[in-house]
Amino acid sequence: MSARYDIVVYGATGFTGVYVVKVLATAAIFKGKSIAVAGRNEEKLRAVLEDVFQETGNDVVRKYPIIVADSSKDESLNNMARQARVIINTVGPYIIHGEAVVRAAVNNSASHLDISGEPAFLERMEQRYGKMAKDKGVYIVGACGFDSIPSDLGTDFLKRHFDGTLAWVETCFRLNRGPAGYSLNTGTMESIMLGIKSIREGGAAALHRSVMPEPLPEAKFKAPCRCPMTKIREPALNAWALPFPGSDKSIIERSQYYDYHTNGMRPILVYTYFTIGSFCKSVHLAIWLGIFSFFSLFGPTRRFISNHPEGCSFGIFKKSGPTTQQIKEASFDYYFFGTGWPSGEIPDKSRPTKKVAARCHGPDVAYTFTSASICCAALALLNDRENLPRGGGVFTTASAFRGTRIYEYMRTLGVSFEIISSEKREGSQLV
Repeated sequence: MSARYDIVVYGATGFTGVYVVKVLATAAIFKGKSIAVAGRNEEKLRAVLEDVFQETGNDVVRKYPIIVADSSKDESLNNMARQARVIINTVGPYIIHGEAVVRAAVNNSASHLDISGEPAFLERMEQRYGKMAKDKGVYIVGACGFDSIPSDLGTDFLKRHFDGTLAWVETCFRLNRGPAGYSLNTGTMESIMLGIKSIREGGAAALHRSVMPEPLPEAKFKAPCRCPMTKIREPALNAWALPFPGSDKSIIERSQYYDYHTNGMRPILVYTYFTIGSFCKSVHLAIWLGIFSFFSLFGPTRRFISNHPEGCSFGIFKKSGPTTQQIKEASFDYYFFGTGWPSGEIPDKSRPTKKVAARCHGPDVAYTFTSASICCAALALLNDRENLPRGGGVFTTASAFRGTRIYEYMRTLGVSFEIISSEKREGSQLV
């Protein structure tokens, strides 16, 4: 292992991959780590390193070793994995390109991180490679970006800072756009469409059960029933919200399953939402999401959307992605509204009444935060091995990193988790 690079960034020429390289080249917490970049085209990789040097002034980035690797060529992936302690994989859609990289990592004793938000892919990797990864002593951790570090680590943060017994958490994501607006790269759109297709093709429920085969205790009390479009009325957030369509809920459920069966901690129920503001905007977005999800099921309509992303998404997705100004102006808040029983009260004896709210706040969520969070996850694997789950395996972010210093690492890059209110008004606790 001593001859390996600490981190190999696979897909360094992609939209997110470039941001990952920038974080590794500029953040002081990565000083002393050996970094290499990998991808299909050596010339483009060299161009990325030169561009990052021109932008950051860090001459070290020019000297990053280059590894030519292609997800369609197994031997090139094996060659890359043999040279890595941790692979940061930014090449999506993962349901198409991801498994070959995971397989190469496991077979060659390298840990693997990705930024997938595709539940079927994430659960299939646990099903197929969980035992192999444990036998090899490596860590395979998916969804280390916006999907789903804020939601998964934020829920776990609230659970461990709740003075009592937590029963359920309602989460709500809010994107804060600047005057320049905001858009997403079409690569994100392709992953979303394929994720929807894979869920609707059948077998998703059986796959989910296969990675959570043992029963969980039945919850006696649940959150009050909400309409699909609901009004969040909390001191920290008063806004219309819709059910969050991403992978957050399935990932948090897997984390709760692990926490119960491995750590003996009571599992909580989770309900995920997102908000864009007014009632009218919420209605329009709900209609568009329904149409977009339906057309994602069919090849011809997916191809049409892929060929006309701006028109089909009203500017949400663009081939060019967001502008530098849009990224600079954007930020996000992820709220967690927890309900449970106070310390000293017997759970399940009566309906829970204690409420505590937490928040994760950070910069532009799609690229600045995502690149920072996956880099911090890599640092946790490298620096905090004694605090990781023993032996290796396939994990969610909360299951893998709850005992590490990942909250501290993310704070240095502008991401905070804090308790913002409780019924006792105990003030704010920042980590």
